[in-house]
Amino acid sequence: MIIKKFSKKILRYPFHLLIIILLITGLFFHKAFYSKTPLSVDFSMEQMFPEESLEREKYQAFVSEFNRSDDKIILAYKCDNPLSRKNINIIKSLSEALEIEGVEEIISLGTIEYFDDYLSNNEWRQQIDLLLNHPIYPNLIISEDKKIAAIIIDINDDIDNQLERTNLLLSIKNIIEITDWEWYETGIPVLRTRFIELMNQERAIFLPIAFIVSIIILFLIFRQIKCILIPILAISANLIWIAGIMAYLDISINIVSYLTFNLLVIIGVSNAIHFLARYHEELSLGLDKTEALENVIEKIGGALFLTSFTTSVGFFSLSFTNIRIIQEFGFIVGLGVLLMFILTIAILSISLNFIKIPEKKHINRLIKNKNFSLSTQIFKCNKKYPQTILFFSGIVCIVAIYGLLKIDYNAYLIEDVKPGNPIYDNMKFVENKIGGILPLEIIIDAKDENKILNSDVLNKINIFKDKILTISEINTAITPADYLMLINEEIGTSTREVPKTYKDALSLIFTYEDLLGEEFNSVNQNYSKARISCRISDITYQRYLEIKKIISSIGKKTFDDNIEVIVTGSTILSLSTNHYLVKNLFTSFFIAFTIIFISIVILFRSFRLSLISILPNIIPLMFAGGLMGILGIKLRPTTAMTFSIALGIAVDNTIHFLARFRQEYKLCHSYNESISRTLRSTGKAIINTGLILALGFFVLYFSDFVPNHEFGLLATIIIIVAVSGSLILLPILIMLIKPKLRFDMQK
Repeated sequence: MIIKKFSKKILRYPFHLLIIILLITGLFFHKAFYSKTPLSVDFSMEQMFPEESLEREKYQAFVSEFNRSDDKIILAYKCDNPLSRKNINIIKSLSEALEIEGVEEIISLGTIEYFDDYLSNNEWRQQIDLLLNHPIYPNLIISEDKKIAAIIIDINDDIDNQLERTNLLLSIKNIIEITDWEWYETGIPVLRTRFIELMNQERAIFLPIAFIVSIIILFLIFRQIKCILIPILAISANLIWIAGIMAYLDISINIVSYLTFNLLVIIGVSNAIHFLARYHEELSLGLDKTEALENVIEKIGGALFLTSFTTSVGFFSLSFTNIRIIQEFGFIVGLGVLLMFILTIAILSISLNFIKIPEKKHINRLIKNKNFSLSTQIFKCNKKYPQTILFFSGIVCIVAIYGLLKIDYNAYLIEDVKPGNPIYDNMKFVENKIGGILPLEIIIDAKDENKILNSDVLNKINIFKDKILTISEINTAITPADYLMLINEEIGTSTREVPKTYKDALSLIFTYEDLLGEEFNSVNQNYSKARISCRISDITYQRYLEIKKIISSIGKKTFDDNIEVIVTGSTILSLSTNHYLVKNLFTSFFIAFTIIFISIVILFRSFRLSLISILPNIIPLMFAGGLMGILGIKLRPTTAMTFSIALGIAVDNTIHFLARFRQEYKLCHSYNESISRTLRSTGKAIINTGLILALGFFVLYFSDFVPNHEFGLLATIIIIVAVSGSLILLPILIMLIKPKLRFDMQK
């Protein structure tokens, strides 16, 4: 048997194996932290975009022809009167001070040529009226009620990483803090920067907490320093290996993979608890440490391998998505789980073989007094109330189905942070007072060169703009017709109207570009396409589909059949990505479920037993899904991803239970006695590992980042219900159905 040969090799050549582990660990440590290409950190949001999709192709086509629209910082401010002479002068000074490196353009009440000190009070009021009727500025730099104003900062396209954005925002903060006004920062660059800062803060908090929780649980269970240090040593080695492998494969710590190390810590401690519990049990039978270790590896090595395999399958299944960083996350954690199995077996076996066996008081405390253990009480409850337990399980399923039918998959983009967080509060304030901050781009494709500059097309674009602004979520819309009317008023016919011919329009554009030295970027190079830049409120994917349908309908009614209306933008791409990812993750879940079920059938060589074993692991997933519907937790990528991951972890309890049950049944050929022995031995380890897994996930409940918060909550629920199912429902099903077991191949 492979596991038996493996145990012999470990204990026969401990020094050789230890040296190999140390050398590999050193190599990976150097690569991850001290090489020229170490483990990198990249929290850019663009990584979440799918590799291939229609929406991405549309967005990339837009970016190739026009400037990006997601590089604008919005600084809204609240003061006594934004349009007073005093405050306008302050904004003029601030706008000049904000012209720093990295800033391309600033639009504010201080940069527009509307307010000069020489104006009389009456003229000043007239300028305010003109401002409020301007085709661009209302709800851009001044709210309709004139109480809130904003500075729009267009940053350079090369400010595209976290460090540069952070430094720029810090410089901006230092400049605006000279006022005593209330400031609200938002915009896509701000959201990206603050999201990443939040993730970095939580990464620095939750990984140490995972270690602390693991140490506390190991101490409470074993109360021996060596039973804490050795597992932590094995886990630390595994984390170094994974960090080195990530560095070699150029896989960064990113907005998905930053939970990798937390997950591996709690999974590693779970393996160690099963190993150490069985080691103490073998020692209680009077075996020496070498014999005990050989028995441990032989008897639970197969179960530990299969639990590691099923857990890794849950992660590997994420590779079926079309988003690279989720594929990488699934691969690296799946690989980490398998390596954790190898390192746990090797390091624990070698270390325990070198040191003294535990004192008898520790062995007796863990093994003796079984009649008073929780697992024993569970067995008594199973025997006494089987019908009640089955009835209650049925009720849970019915309630879960009710909740599943109520699941809402229409999540908003900014629901990733909770109310009370500055990211959320700032965005909602600006959205409520001035309008949405998310970019929406509409392309008017006239197909023919110069056609977009025809006066009839420009006039229709104006009509189109007025109609789409009736959509409540669209707050501003800026078109090339707006710019051309303003330029015409300034340097053309002195009238705010569209040019009469496309040649007049071209003349205005060329003059504009010569005077300002800036490209007129509301049309493409051959003037066949126009860009309408909108700002939209935070919406769901379903609402986006409705708005897209409305925009298309307005376009068909406004333009002739040869003109196409295309809706795109980074907001749309993000919404589409989330929707697409949820669908793909459910495909991943069913793939993982199928592989895990087949693996259990192969291991236990009993289809009926495997079918029985799956039910206690489906109910936790149904229960968690039902709670999502009842509690109003939205179905988003992170919550969908939880099910594949949690399935692989939750089924571990069942595998350990059935593996021990088969061993006991082979000895006594009694279902009741085998279940009783299994609960008194492996049942205790399942309870302990369930506790460590639940606590390890539950710490994420306190995260300010909603995906982590929900992931922690759902995973904790699934683990707790899965432990209950493995120790309560599974034994009852076995006793009722009495599946036949085969042992003829176990030699």
